[in-house]
Formats: sequence, C-alpha cells, structure tokens
Amino acid sequence: MKILMLISRLNIGGTEKYTLAISKILMARGIPIGVATEGGPLTAAYSAAGIKLHILPSRNKAAWLSSMLIKEKYELMHAHDSKSFTLAATLSNLRNIPFVVTVHGTYHDKSALLTAARKSKRMISVSPQLTNWLKRHQVPTEKIRTIPNGIELETFHPVKNPNSSRKGFGLPLSSKILLYAGRFSFDKYPIARIVVKVAEQIAKNDPQVIAVLMGPGTKRSYLVSLAAAVNRRIGRKAIIVRPPTSRIHEAYAAADIVVGTGRVALEAMACGKPVVAVGVAGYCGIVQPNLIDKMIQFHFGDHGAMNSVSTQRLNRDIRFLLGNPALAREWGEFGSQTVKKKFSNHNVVARLLQTYKEVTP
Repeated sequence: MKILMLISRLNIGGTEKYTLAISKILMARGIPIGVATEGGPLTAAYSAAGIKLHILPSRNKAAWLSSMLIKEKYELMHAHDSKSFTLAATLSNLRNIPFVVTVHGTYHDKSALLTAARKSKRMISVSPQLTNWLKRHQVPTEKIRTIPNGIELETFHPVKNPNSSRKGFGLPLSSKILLYAGRFSFDKYPIARIVVKVAEQIAKNDPQVIAVLMGPGTKRSYLVSLAAAVNRRIGRKAIIVRPPTSRIHEAYAAADIVVGTGRVALEAMACGKPVVAVGVAGYCGIVQPNLIDKMIQFHFGDHGAMNSVSTQRLNRDIRFLLGNPALAREWGEFGSQTVKKKFSNHNVVARLLQTYKEVTP
C-alpha cells in the first residue's frame, strides 16, 4: 500500500501537525507516504522526517498530479482540507484511484464536502459530534469512521521544570502564565478577545499573572493593538501576543494554565497542564473527570459545547485554577492519563490502517 496525503498548505496548524505525525508512524510501519502540497512553514519538518514531497504547481494541479500518481504508483489518496477534497475527487475520476478524507471541523467548504461525500470511499470524523454533523448533511453512515486526532506522546508529555521553556520564550520564571493557543482567524478571534479581557481583569489585581496568546491568522495585528492598550492601562507587559511556533510543546511546558480547543486542548492535556476548553462551538470549561466524556464528544468546544462562551465563565474558571493549584495539578495529571489511554497516535494509526484496508484491494 502506497499512500499520497493531500494537504493544500503546510502551515503551523493542528491539521498539518497531525498529518506529519501520522505519516511518520505509517512510514515506520513500512508504508510509503508522499505528500502533495503547495508548501509552507512546515515544509522543512516534513522533509526532515523523510516524507517525499510533491510541490504542486500554481496552475493545472490536477493534470500534474494525474501524471505523478501513475509515475509514483500511489494506490490510495488521503485528503485533509477542502481544496484537497475537490482535487482528490477529480483525480479519482481521472485515474480510478480510491480516496478517503478526514473532516477536521465544520468549517469545510460545503460544496467540497458534499463532493467528497459522493466520491470518497470513507469519511473520517475526528469527534462523535462531528460524526452527527456529517450525518445531518446526508453523508451515508456506512461511509463514516470516527477516529480522533492522535497526539504524539514522544513530543507532548509532562515536564517537571518549566524554567528552561520559560527562558526560551523570554518569560519570567516566577510568573503565573496563562496560555491561549489557536488560530487568530475570523471565527476564533472573538475567543482571543475574551481571553485578553479576562486576563486584564485578573492581571490588574495580581502582578504575577501574564497571558500569552500564540497563533497564526489575519486578526493577529488586531490582538497586538488590543494587548498594547491593556498593557498601557495596567502599567506593565501583562498581555503578550506571539506568532505561531513549531515549539508549541515548549509553550505548553512554560504555562500554568492553557485555554484552547480541539487539538490544542489535547496537546496541553498530554503535557499535564490544566485546561479550560473553549472553542467556536461554545464553552466546555475546566477539563476534569466528571466532564471528560462530554468534552470528548464535543472535541473540547470545537464541534459542540455545554454552554455559550462568556467572559464571566472564563474569568471564574481561571481564577478557580489559580486559587487551587493542588487541584489544578491533579486535573492536569488526569488529562495526561486520558490522552495516553484514548488519543495516542499509535492507537489512532492502527484505526486508520484498518480504514485504509477497507478501501484498497
């Protein structure tokens, strides 16, 4: 079995990191993997992993890929974003090569999604709530496989001493660090604004609190201006906005509390950090034993939630964690154990392989 992953851009994001991680494990199991992409910031990381990259031309992508597929003898395609869904469907028609898609969220282009639903052999959903969403969009149940995002436990794991990570990011060793990681895009920017607002409310009364917001997106410049205004009002650098980093595991290690959703929540949990789950679908709250099943169902606020997002809820939960450090550590350890049991990349890849075998000769 020889597999071609299709992913439009190799940006520093959850989908791109997930594709890199599963590709490495598949290759370690003797399965040749190639990636067709336009390139991006993670290109070097993919190359360093030994993955064969096929950099797409700016024009006539389908015709170029059609010839390459035959030359390289790929037997299966796995598409990971809307543009790739459409491209895989076109290539499948041209070369009669089967393809599967992973649906990472509800944000996919609906036309591309429905095309994939008709043409693909399987549609992989990363959460139970997303599976229900696909069914409501008339995707045949027999085509859907629910396989969660896997986490690379060799990279994301608890670190006893955060000081080296804090030094690496230029953060004070004695501070209480609140980290928000995610895309600063149109849909997620309102969450980042609420994080800034809550951080100001807490930081003005606690000089040790610093909030770090880290991620890509078109709204980052707005957050930089917002943070600067807060810092002027408080009289110190309490809010820091950073670009995305390939060392996000070190950012988690530096933090005391992480606010995030989806893959960010899982990565931070794997690192043993207390997590407040909040995403585009709503508010889930502090990751803890009595709520974990619902949070997994909702992909930690990305695909569903228990409540609406509010400044009051986030303020309450962050203050609770800051005021109860022993319980915060306990829940952080619980999160780490949960990821080990349910979201290990190796377990996820085993389920992916089963899906691949269902659709290839």
